[in-house]
Amino acid sequence: MNHSIRPAPASRRVRRGLGRRLVGLPDSVPMLRPIRVRLSLVFVLFLLLVVGVGLFGINRLSNFHSVSAQISGRWLLSNRILGDLNNYISDYRAFEGDALIATTRADLRAAEGQISRLDDVIKEVEARYGKIEHDPAELALYEQFMAQWSAYRQLVDRVVSLAHQKDTTQAVALYRGESRRAFEQANGTLGVLTERNVVGAAQATEREADAYHEARQLIAGAILVSGFLVIAAVIYLVRAVSNPIAGLVERMHRIMDNDPHVEIPGAGRKDEIGEIARAVVRFRDNTIELERSKAALAAQTTMLLDTLENERRLAVLQRNFVSMASHEFRTPLNVIDGHAQRLMRMKEAPTAEVLGERCGRIRVAVRRMTNLIDHLLDTSQLLDGGRLATLQGVDFSLTLLMHEVCEMHRESSPTAVIEEIVEPGVNEIFHGDAKLLFQAFSNLVGNAIKYSPAGTPVTVHVSGGADMIRVSVSDRGLGIPDKDREHIFERFVRGGNVAGTAGAGVGLYLVKLAVDLHQGEVLVTSKEGQGSSFVVRLPRVAAAG
Repeated sequence: MNHSIRPAPASRRVRRGLGRRLVGLPDSVPMLRPIRVRLSLVFVLFLLLVVGVGLFGINRLSNFHSVSAQISGRWLLSNRILGDLNNYISDYRAFEGDALIATTRADLRAAEGQISRLDDVIKEVEARYGKIEHDPAELALYEQFMAQWSAYRQLVDRVVSLAHQKDTTQAVALYRGESRRAFEQANGTLGVLTERNVVGAAQATEREADAYHEARQLIAGAILVSGFLVIAAVIYLVRAVSNPIAGLVERMHRIMDNDPHVEIPGAGRKDEIGEIARAVVRFRDNTIELERSKAALAAQTTMLLDTLENERRLAVLQRNFVSMASHEFRTPLNVIDGHAQRLMRMKEAPTAEVLGERCGRIRVAVRRMTNLIDHLLDTSQLLDGGRLATLQGVDFSLTLLMHEVCEMHRESSPTAVIEEIVEPGVNEIFHGDAKLLFQAFSNLVGNAIKYSPAGTPVTVHVSGGADMIRVSVSDRGLGIPDKDREHIFERFVRGGNVAGTAGAGVGLYLVKLAVDLHQGEVLVTSKEGQGSSFVVRLPRVAAAG
């Protein structure tokens, strides 16, 4: 079936467009969705704000600088020039008096020279003053002063001329009369000009202070507005960028801390935060899957390690079995072979007594081989099943069993020195599994011989009473390291100082298993380099039936 697609009504498009405008500018304008664009806009606004505040501050400082320059370039300089001018015209009046009272030609010429130099200085000061900008009132007063000073200067020339003519009376009258009035007029005009300049400088100083306060207030206001704008921008950045990123980082840490069941906010956003959130979601899902894979791999690794360890133990057992079997079987075979060769080398038929002795020793060797085979089979049964189904309990002589163990090891190890000690009063009859105990005690005696130097004694001590029998096997051999002593009865565990001696690490395990099956206990005391002592305590159990 074909479905035609019709455009949405105009009213619906208008409503959707209005809804998009109400969402907000960053979401409604696609080009403003990326955070990098918004951050760039914020930084541009910061830059424009800094430039605007800087230009505004420069403008206000320029205004203040113009007022300050007017004070320093006009009013202060004018005051300084007018002050110098006041000093010079006062000196001029004094040199005029010197010319009047001069008694000699030299004094008169000196006074004229001073007046001439002052004329040059005053003209220079007047030229400097004329270069400064002045208002019309100041220029009018200055021109009035110049006219009055020119009139006074002419009167000074007349006083000096009369002084040259020695007309002292007329010169003094001119000095005290018309010349003095002209000087006072010029000086008064200069004083008014100076006062006006002082007032103008004071007003300019007030304007400078007002300009400074106005500039400071405006610049402070601009800085305050800029600060509010910066705070608003920082709040926006924190809410729009920093807080979402911090939340995503916190959730990533929780995921890395094995808390994958965490909600990831912001995955629906259409900006970089949304992309990061979606990446975190994928990271969470991948982490969950990875944990599952790791658990499966760990289980497989554990299984493989167990299998590998079992294979390794079986390989060690096989090597040790071959070594032990070849060693154990060699002695009785040598005995059998030796007696057979002696019989074969006899030239005469052996007597019945000799033949019986030889045959008896051959049978002992065969019986020992049979016992070794039974021992190996029972050991395999114990290692495979962990324990025997039932004990083959019989009444037997434990002291005789210990003697047979010692005799067997004397024959297999001719250099061994085995001391048997049986305390008086020991009840010989014991109820238990003779074959199992034979293996256990044989392991203890065999270990004592194997781990002792040749010729050192091994002591087997049997004692006990009505309730319990005690058997100890002591040697003066290698001893057991302290760190290995508490694990010595565990399966496949050997002492750290016996690496050069053949063994499978199951002999003492079988001893402990056999003693436990008889509800007894086995203890060990040892010191490395001085020897070991194993004590087996077995409770007496009444025969069944």
